[in-house]
Amino acid sequence: MKKRVLVCIMATALLTGAIAGCGKKNNESSGESAVEAPTQALSESSSAESSAADVQSDEAAKEVFQVLLHNLACEKDGKVEAIGSYPEIILTESYGNQYPKLQTEVSSLNYDWSVNVKAYVNEYAGYEKMDFQQGVAFESDIGADIERADDRLFTLMVYFYDDAGGAHPSHSTGSINMDPATGKVVPLQDVLKDVDGAPQIFKDALYEAYPDTVDEFESMIYREADQDVTDAFRQKLMEDGFTWSLNSQGLRIYYSPYEVASYAAGEFETLLSYDKYPDLIQPVFKPDSDFDRDKMSDSRSLEKEVFQWEETDLNLYESDADSVDVITVPNKTWSAYTEDGRGPDDGEHIKITKISEKKTDWLDTYKWANENGFEQRNMPYYDDEYYYEGVNPVEYGYMNTGLLIHDRDYTKVLYNLDLSTLCNGPDEEKGRVSNSTQFIRWAKIYDGTLYVSIIINGYSSEEPNSSYMVAIQPDTGYVLWRSQPLVANANNFEIVKDTIICGYGFTAEPDYIYLLDRFTGQEMDKIPVNSAPDQFEVLGDKLYVATYNTAYEFKID
Repeated sequence: MKKRVLVCIMATALLTGAIAGCGKKNNESSGESAVEAPTQALSESSSAESSAADVQSDEAAKEVFQVLLHNLACEKDGKVEAIGSYPEIILTESYGNQYPKLQTEVSSLNYDWSVNVKAYVNEYAGYEKMDFQQGVAFESDIGADIERADDRLFTLMVYFYDDAGGAHPSHSTGSINMDPATGKVVPLQDVLKDVDGAPQIFKDALYEAYPDTVDEFESMIYREADQDVTDAFRQKLMEDGFTWSLNSQGLRIYYSPYEVASYAAGEFETLLSYDKYPDLIQPVFKPDSDFDRDKMSDSRSLEKEVFQWEETDLNLYESDADSVDVITVPNKTWSAYTEDGRGPDDGEHIKITKISEKKTDWLDTYKWANENGFEQRNMPYYDDEYYYEGVNPVEYGYMNTGLLIHDRDYTKVLYNLDLSTLCNGPDEEKGRVSNSTQFIRWAKIYDGTLYVSIIINGYSSEEPNSSYMVAIQPDTGYVLWRSQPLVANANNFEIVKDTIICGYGFTAEPDYIYLLDRFTGQEMDKIPVNSAPDQFEVLGDKLYVATYNTAYEFKID
């Protein structure tokens, strides 16, 4: 991941689904910043960081959230050539204990900020300055404020500032909205009640608040040739590109320089109040009261840490994925096949027996997951061994046709897979391409084999050769098998022993849970359900299934 770009992406919540582990743990960033693990990063680096630990250990610190600002200065040949700062967020003891996954993610953020800023300050200190820049210290800063901390959202506003000798400094504002229970980022569309109408509302609110800048908005807001401004806002929403927060008044949206207007025009902010837009936000996300920063948080600036410039071969704009060869996964055919021609393996297959079903008009999968003690599933995500990240989106940000698989600690990319041909053709047998955009829904490595579900966002009539499972050798891209279509379009799938549990359904189409042999992709069983499967979760010998309108429990035999 590009180091500065990665931090900005996290701050503006551009990743689809939820972030599980962020940033590059780079031990070569700038000499003294080398550490072995995120939990050590802030305790071993410097005396300034030691003073932060002293602050954290203070009994009073347990009663309030803390935002500690670490200050840096990099010397070269006895002169300070670059300065910077980064935040450290410290949760209250009770809040951190109540939400341990959030605590882990906040610690990871703290680590990423420290490594990224120190790398930039060290890099900037080595820049050759023009005559008019002599005596000027280049600068790289990240700041953060806590905007909300309750049982529904933990919100950080993050501020970026960089001056490395350009025409003017660059600065922007981002937001990180996390689910405290899971530590994962909550996309804006997940809190909206009116997702379809929101882009027009966002545009109208911006134009209404800044009528004198409308002409500039029209010329500056980027959009494809066949798009209008509302389409651009819709795409931005689907890609989770808005900077936002929710308080007791309504939804606030922030626009940084260059986002909707020129740098000179500055930043913009709109408030979409609950009174004016009563049906925009899901009620469960509306806070009862606002976060009182004066009473509930303590912000302080720490003593400056001075370190010496070190020459490095670090390229701040180089991607980790660039060091791993891209493996292109071919598309032999969209017909089901097993590469070695064998039938179902004599492995250990399961049966499932229904225990219960609870039908409603609409099942809130988020609430269902939390009530049963697990997480709502979306990519990117991590399991016990890997971190899975969709890349190379087409049309919308969640329609990824590439897959990066990192190690569990997100320190390096293990596999860089291009599935664009597999998803959309042309296939080798018939040469045809897909009628509708196909993309990766879920992926998992199990016993050395990569399993992926490929779907479209629409009716099967648009592209009947979709919503299937495929098994791939991750180190070569060799396709072992492809299942029948229309068996897998849920948010995820599960693998138990030698059985893949997946499911398919759509409006006015049959809805089933499918049990597939993991060695061949062939159907072992299918179980009808009331509506389209959305998520599967295995706990012990129980299978939990969320569909559009029904919560199921099955016993795994």
